Amino acid sequence: MKIRVHPATIEDCDILHAFIEELARSLNLSHKMQSHPDDLRRDGFGREPKFKAIIASSVNQPVGIALYFFTYSSWAARSVLNLHDIIVSKEFRGKGVGRHLIAYLAIKAKQEECCRIDLEVRSYNQARKFYEKLGFSQDTSNLIYEIDQNQFDILSQ
Repeated sequence: MKIRVHPATIEDCDILHAFIEELARSLNLSHKMQSHPDDLRRDGFGREPKFKAIIASSVNQPVGIALYFFTYSSWAARSVLNLHDIIVSKEFRGKGVGRHLIAYLAIKAKQEECCRIDLEVRSYNQARKFYEKLGFSQDTSNLIYEIDQNQFDILSQ
């Protein structure tokens, strides 16, 4: 199966959103979905894009996507590529699509002189095995803490 990976454009936001919805369903998190394709258009392809996206296609059919953005490591004094979402259609899993997406991002990280690629994975996500097979390792020294919008007002007073 021939797989082609290319940067997403603003015209691809419906495709990106459909894959994100598929991920939410597969993780039983559809109730947390608040985004709309118009949000992706605004946030990924506006004046100051907050993310970038790539699409994997086979025979002109989208079979996977990845959303990523760059952060900064103050310790390494280098950029970090943060792989936020990677989603492959169920019927194309195990056929090299995910590997092609991550290979594309590894090239991008090298071009941008990043010190690493980070990704967050839910503890029950079966894709963890796939990431480990590619050489990703779990950083057990860091925990993720978060606050939601309700806490912003409280903290900002």
